[in-house]
Amino acid sequence: MTKKNITRISGPISRITCLLFFAFFFHGSKLLAQEKPTASQQDSIDQTKQIDIFDVIRKWRGKPFKPVITIPQPYVKNISLLPIVGYSPANGFVLGAAISSTSYLGDPKKTRLSSALINASFTTKAQILLNLRFDLFLKENKWYMSGDNRLLFFSQPTYGLGIYGLQGQPYTFNISGSSVTKIVTDQPMRFNYIRLYDNFMRRIGGQWYAGIGPMFDIDFNIKDEYLQDSGTSAHYRYSRIYGFDTLHYSANGFAFSLMQDTRDNPVNAYKGSYIYVAYRFNAVALGSSKASDMFYYDLRKYIGVKSSVPRDVLAFWLWGTFQASGTLPYLTLPAITWDTYNRSGRGYIQGRFRGTNMMYGEMEYRFRLSQNGLFGGVVFLNGTTASNPLTDQKVLNAIAPGYGFGLRIMMNKNDRTNICVDYGMGDGFAGIYFNIRETF
Repeated sequence: MTKKNITRISGPISRITCLLFFAFFFHGSKLLAQEKPTASQQDSIDQTKQIDIFDVIRKWRGKPFKPVITIPQPYVKNISLLPIVGYSPANGFVLGAAISSTSYLGDPKKTRLSSALINASFTTKAQILLNLRFDLFLKENKWYMSGDNRLLFFSQPTYGLGIYGLQGQPYTFNISGSSVTKIVTDQPMRFNYIRLYDNFMRRIGGQWYAGIGPMFDIDFNIKDEYLQDSGTSAHYRYSRIYGFDTLHYSANGFAFSLMQDTRDNPVNAYKGSYIYVAYRFNAVALGSSKASDMFYYDLRKYIGVKSSVPRDVLAFWLWGTFQASGTLPYLTLPAITWDTYNRSGRGYIQGRFRGTNMMYGEMEYRFRLSQNGLFGGVVFLNGTTASNPLTDQKVLNAIAPGYGFGLRIMMNKNDRTNICVDYGMGDGFAGIYFNIRETF
């Protein structure tokens, strides 16, 4: 493939990506001087004066506001039940329910906050989505457990591998010695998917943890609708070249992980950082279609803009997945919006970019809109890069930018759970994204 077939986005976007890395690793940095609030500013950080959406409902019913829990108690659950009535580009209109729960599984002075999120929903695209995610710190933070478990009866278009289709340009690849040029388009698929990602980690010193856990990806009942209509598809070409069954496949293994979490709140951080790195081994003996190794990283940094309004935060997020050896099935390859909470890639539809290797970066400015804490806002900028072995495209050859803004509505003031409504824009695409909790 010639260089002219690759869209290179340099200049400001590349510099922003470098700044993201710099800001994260410059661990002790402060965006602005953190001055102590004056007496007149105390109301802006007095949590007892904050309200959430349930306080608004109580006011409508003539009942007093529920007080903020200023002294947390162990094993007391903060539960938020939210009917899901929304829309997303990948799902269409969605109907279901979500339960968010937080609690301290030990003395709050010695134990970090634990959280769990479970949801079940149905969509107008004939999808059934069942998810259970959790981050648990046991007594005195000696053990940490996390999980991302899903059962999906799903439909989604794929767009091939790498970063192509920006500004409508085609891409060229070689197959059986012949050169083929394609226009990037959506290629509809239906499939069922089981994800079992569970991590069991022991504190090894300070706030560092190390451990191991299973990571299973199982795709079955795959129906390549685009293949049936056109006679070829990105999924079919990749599967045939690398020897995968086009109807079902798996990548099952274990991951060795290292993690540090200094965030003040895992649901909605105002300060701190999060570091996670893992190396995953997929083995045929565990049911993998082929053996392979993968490397993951997930880095997050939160910097308070001014101490008088802790909710005003500049947040950075970097994650990447790399195929270290072997070959992965097509739908198991990293793709945007397939991270733990389906939050990456705002500005594009889920699965729009996929590759054997992928890097993603995002920065977001979060700010308070109403002094009582009920409303907040965000603006964000992100970039995605991915590789394609069939065209020899490497990561960082091309970057797909996304940007947008959003509204936050405080759902539970005790654990900072927000209802999130975002409008994201990318190259040739735009969409509305509904979520519970912050994006990252």
